[in-house]
Amino acid sequence: MKKPKILITNDDGIFSDGIYALWEALGEVGETLVVAPHLEQSATSHAITLADPIRTELIERQNGFKGYSVNGTPVDCVKIAIRSLSNTMPDLIVSGINHGANLGRNIIYSGTVAAASEGTILGIPSIAISLASSKSHKFDAAKQAAIEIVEYVMKNTLPSGTFLNVNIPYCRINEIRGKKITKQGNQCFVDEYEERIDPRKRLYYWIKGEMVDKDISIDYDGKAVRENYISITPIHFNITDKKSIQKLKNHFPDE
Repeated sequence: MKKPKILITNDDGIFSDGIYALWEALGEVGETLVVAPHLEQSATSHAITLADPIRTELIERQNGFKGYSVNGTPVDCVKIAIRSLSNTMPDLIVSGINHGANLGRNIIYSGTVAAASEGTILGIPSIAISLASSKSHKFDAAKQAAIEIVEYVMKNTLPSGTFLNVNIPYCRINEIRGKKITKQGNQCFVDEYEERIDPRKRLYYWIKGEMVDKDISIDYDGKAVRENYISITPIHFNITDKKSIQKLKNHFPDE
């Protein structure tokens, strides 16, 4: 059986441990092409580069890892990989393994999630995978989950316009309680800006804050991960609020 062609990207950059772990895992199930930002692009959401040239560079790491670094965003990486760096369309796009969870409302900021969303917009089944720890270098559980979910998607595909947002709890493999199909929850980052003064007496700010997640139902992504379940959330890139259309039409009738 012919192996699927898998495009791997992320927002932590091509030198991150997470993308290397994903490359190791998916090399077992497909032919991989790595195209990722040269530097970290966390929280760039669905941004693309318009006013600067985009440059690529072939990067080699240990054990045969090769990939293209891009001086742009995760979405830039997906676009240029498909339009310029590959002779064939990938069968699948996998973005990750992100250092840190992408849950709840926070997914709108995520470059990891945006790369998967862009793949879906381009008609390619896509998955975003994140580990709920920004410091851990242990990806065994995430690698195992990545293989299983990729194999499922390749056999069953996904509905048009839908990608999977996968979050792995930070725990030992034997402590993972299973997989939960979840809804996007309400986890959010409550931010504030700390004022500081530089040596030239100019005012500047650093963002800070805390993560808040009040969801109590395990049907939501954040709660499932806190309970040591792998959360799998189907996400659609069309964000129209269909429930409000008729109410608005009643007030603003067609002319």
